[in-house]
Amino acid sequence: MIEVTITRSLTGQFSGLKIRGHAKYAGFGEDIVCAGASALAETSVLGLEKVAGIKPVVVSKSGCFSLKFPDKLPEESSDKAVSIVETLCLGLEDMAKSYPSHIRVKTIKEVL
Repeated sequence: MIEVTITRSLTGQFSGLKIRGHAKYAGFGEDIVCAGASALAETSVLGLEKVAGIKPVVVSKSGCFSLKFPDKLPEESSDKAVSIVETLCLGLEDMAKSYPSHIRVKTIKEVL
């Protein structure tokens, strides 16, 4: 199962995302759930870099992906960056509704 953890500040602002595991919906190279989650995640990184103009903090390896904004998010990029990651979160949540046995999304609040 793919486990997605979205981390938000106490005010609800996005602060990070982790995707771990494999969906096991189908065999290697045929798993549409893994492919969909990967496509959403990688496309969000492209959007953050090319549309919002920021360099997100990303760790990506087989079965593990994490995404955070850089420590200093330029104000002029903030709205675009937030729209991109919120769209990523919506896409993953929608996938979890369609494939509940293969992907789960949870949101946690940061504790200071």
